[in-house]
Amino acid sequence: MRETPFGHPRERDIGETDPGGGIDAGTGRPGIPAGAGGPVLGAITLARRPEEVATARRFVAKILGDRPETATALLLTSEAVTNAVIHTTGPAVTVAVAETAAGLRVEVGDGGAGTVPTLHERGDLPADGELREGGRGVLLIRRLAARSGFRADESGLTYWFEL
Repeated sequence: MRETPFGHPRERDIGETDPGGGIDAGTGRPGIPAGAGGPVLGAITLARRPEEVATARRFVAKILGDRPETATALLLTSEAVTNAVIHTTGPAVTVAVAETAAGLRVEVGDGGAGTVPTLHERGDLPADGELREGGRGVLLIRRLAARSGFRADESGLTYWFEL
């Protein structure tokens, strides 16, 4: 994922931004996400290590069970948690799942970094057509989620998506 320097709080280069709700930075526990309209189904805080991406997936799978959106939620959770592990600082990543009026919302909170999530434009991909491992996480989230975005403050960054 290409990173874009984080500047003014209103500068956002992807999706929507969300000014409130979500994971409480002081406690590390989820609040009711803005616009959720329903209860938080669960939250987990994990060490910011690559092997914890699978733990986050298992956590979301257990909460969602056999809902129609489970497979997509697992893929997008993997992408968001992987981005948090690779691109941020801080010791932990928090994953929260909540009901919304239209379905569900997953939030991934981390310690933040000097950059924000960036959607790759087609021109950012290799001209030679060679496949590469990185650089498509935000694109997948934007294409598969009904809504997505992030909010950042002095305590970190929370990336969210809704299905």
